[in-house]
Parts: sequence; C-alpha cells; structure tokens
Amino acid sequence: MSKNLAAKIKKEFQRLNLFVSGIFILAIVVMLVIFFAVYSFLESNLVDWLPGMAIAAFTLIIVLVVVYALVDRYADKVQTTTTQLVGAELHQLRAANNRAKSLQSMASVMRATLSFERVVEEALDVCSLAIEEMGIPRQSLVGAVFLFNGDDLIPVATRRFTPVDIEKQLYGKRGIVGAALTQAEPVTTDHPRQDPELRQFVAFHNCLTAACIPLRAGFQIFGAIVIGSDTAVKFDKEHFELFNGVADQAVIALQNAQLYQRLEAEKQRIIEADEEARKELARDLHDGPTQTIAAIAMRINFIRSLLSRDPEQALGELEKVEELAKQTSKEIRGMLFTLRPLVLETQGLAAAVETVIARIKETDGLNIRLVGGDKGELLNEQAQSVVFSIVEEALGNARKYSKATQIQVRFWQEDNLFVALVQDNGVGFDVQAVNHDYSSRGSLGMVNMRERADRIDGSLRLDSTPGHGTSVTLVVPLDKYGSHVTA
Repeated sequence: MSKNLAAKIKKEFQRLNLFVSGIFILAIVVMLVIFFAVYSFLESNLVDWLPGMAIAAFTLIIVLVVVYALVDRYADKVQTTTTQLVGAELHQLRAANNRAKSLQSMASVMRATLSFERVVEEALDVCSLAIEEMGIPRQSLVGAVFLFNGDDLIPVATRRFTPVDIEKQLYGKRGIVGAALTQAEPVTTDHPRQDPELRQFVAFHNCLTAACIPLRAGFQIFGAIVIGSDTAVKFDKEHFELFNGVADQAVIALQNAQLYQRLEAEKQRIIEADEEARKELARDLHDGPTQTIAAIAMRINFIRSLLSRDPEQALGELEKVEELAKQTSKEIRGMLFTLRPLVLETQGLAAAVETVIARIKETDGLNIRLVGGDKGELLNEQAQSVVFSIVEEALGNARKYSKATQIQVRFWQEDNLFVALVQDNGVGFDVQAVNHDYSSRGSLGMVNMRERADRIDGSLRLDSTPGHGTSVTLVVPLDKYGSHVTA
C-alpha cells in the first residue's frame, strides 16, 4: 500500500511539473507577442530590442528550470515523508488489529472454558504482543501471572521461568509489584534485576525492562501480571491500555472460575447435607418409631396369650400399647414437621417456632418461651424459613446438651436489622475447643447453622462459657430479606 501511494504522489508531482512548464512556455510566447506588437507600434530598430527580449526569455527559462528542479526535489521529500507516515500508521493499525484479535481470542477462550489456567496463559500471549510490536522476538518475553494465596503471591502461569523460580513467591510489598498493587495501576522499571522482589527470580536477572499489571476488580486485588524483556523497551500509553484490557479479561475469567467453584462446592455441600439428613432420619426412625413399633408388636403378641387366661392383665397391656402408639404418632409427626413445617408456610415464623417449643415442652418438660414473635413478620418467606431452621437447630442442641431448665427465644429489630436470640441457662461449654474439634467430633450442627445464615447474608454468633449457659444470635439485613423484598 505504501509503494502504491508513493507512485501516485510521484505521478501527481510530474503532472505539476508539466503544468508549471506549460505556464512558463505560455509566458514566453505571450512575451514575444507583446514584444513584436510594441515593436510594430513604435517602429523602432529591431536590433535595439533583441538583446532585452533574449535576456527576458533566458531569465524565464532559467526560472523554469529552477522551479522544475525545486518541485522535483520537493516531490521526493513529500514522497519519503508520506511513505514513512503511512507506514507508521499502517504499523499502528496492524498492531491495534492484532491486539483486538488477541483480546477477542482471549474473550473466546474465556467464554469456552471455566479453566482460569487457560485464560492466564492466553493473557501472557497477548502481553507478548507489546514486545513483538517493538521488533523484539516473542522469545525475549519473561513473565508470570501471580495470584494471591493468603497473603502471598504464587505463580500460576509462567514464561521462561526456571523450576526453581516456579517454587518461589512474591509478597507484593516492595518494588514495582508493591507499587502496582498499591496504586492499582501498571508500573515499569528499567532495573528489574535490582528490584527488591523480582531479583529473587533467575528469569529476571537478564531483563532490562519489566512491567507489573495489577489484576483488580473495583477495590479487590486478585494478583498481578509481571512481564519483562532482555532488551530495553519503552512502554507507552497504548501498551498500558492493552495491559489493562488483558488484566480486566483475566479478572473476569477468575471471577467466573471462582463462581463456578463455589457453585460446585455448594452443589457438593447440598448433596452431602442431603445424605446426612437421610442418615439422620434413618437413625431417628430406627431409634424411635421403629423400636416402638417393634415393642407394640411384641406387646400385642403377649396380649394375645393373656386374653384367655388373664383378661384383666390383657386390658392393662392394651392401655400400655395405646400409650406407645400415641407416643409413636407424636414422634412421626415431629419428624414430618422437621422435614416440612407446613405451619411455617401457612401461619408464619412465630407459629412454627411455637410449635417446636410446644413439642419440646411436651417431651422434655423444659420451660421455653418466645418473646417478640410478631417481629418474624419483618422477614420474607425465604428468610423466615432459614431463621426457623437455625432456631430449631439451636433449640435441639440446647435440649440435648445444655441441661438447661429455662430457654428463651427472642426476636427484635435494631435499625434495619432483624435479630434472633436463643439463650439457655445450661452448663455451657468452651466455644474455641468445640470449634477446633469439629473434624474429630463429626458434629455438623454449628456448621449447618452458619451455612444457612450465609444464604441470607446473615451473621451468626455463638457465645458460651462453662457454667454460664449458651446464647446463639442471628442477625439478618432487612434491606435484602425484609418482607417488602421478593424472595
């Protein structure tokens, strides 16, 4: 394209030279015509006029030659300058086109996979364009994508890193990495081998230029991309725009991957919780109604043998069987209520909690009361269901382990927050010791309550001291889960 443009410019200047030559020739002809006209009018001696006419004609010819030469020389200069400018513009357009294609390819990879590793590999490939655009081979690129693992940055994708380098990590506190993470903007250095954090990597020892691009979304920093070159280069604004675009795409991919991992973890947690619920239900059925029904069958068989020889004793045994049947019916209704508390769906949170309290009072004789039950109406259906599950779990734990004589359930509102409290006067326990020993105890009670609270952006606090009872406090934001908000 540049050669075609140069040929066209040269052709146009040739036309300009022909045009200028024509004007000068016309000027000479007009001068001769005027000369002969004046000579004829004055009837003077021709010899006296010929030297002047010759000098004028010769002067015009010299001017014509000079103008022709200047135009021709200027044409070469314009041609060279234009070719250079067009070549530079074409180079920039090609570079911009390559960047766009690379970003599009990176976006396609991000759409096609949930593997963040593939995306960060693509990110390093795109960053290498900034090196190639300066005429430096891609093989000169040294780089890595670092992600936070706790407080440290570990490499997850690398270019020309040694096995020793891959095992190392950054702290992100000093040098260009610390500056980039603090300023949330790309930072460069011309002395990477002297950088307080990069110098630990052998791959950067021969680099003359390095840049660090933070991976951030809003105020959250996920990590950084660090690239270097063994040839000195100068990154400009367009390169930084490319780096920022790559970082934005990588962060989106990271967020998608994290979301997918959370969904997979939640799916697995739901499966495990369902399995645990099935096992617990099976244990409850085996230890409760199944044993009672077996006892009823045995007593009925015993009553059959008594009917003929001791009718009065048989009547007494029938009364015991009736009592066992009633007790079994209550246990089964309690299990059904736990599986699906219909009263919660039809009458709301307060009625459901009162039902649980009544059942515990009947079976264990505990003094339990609900205060502020009407505040449950502040929550939408989703939040009421979660709060009920947590309160029921807390009451069950208090009934089984606290040895309490009094339990209070209280609902109230603080500003734009709903608060639920379950408090007992039992024996209490060491909270830190229990939390530390969950893996060996196999108890999922507190874990389940915390996970349920997380579903409604709530916070759960457990307070207990040996000999001073236990309290479980749940706080739910009403701006997200109030009755005016659709579940």
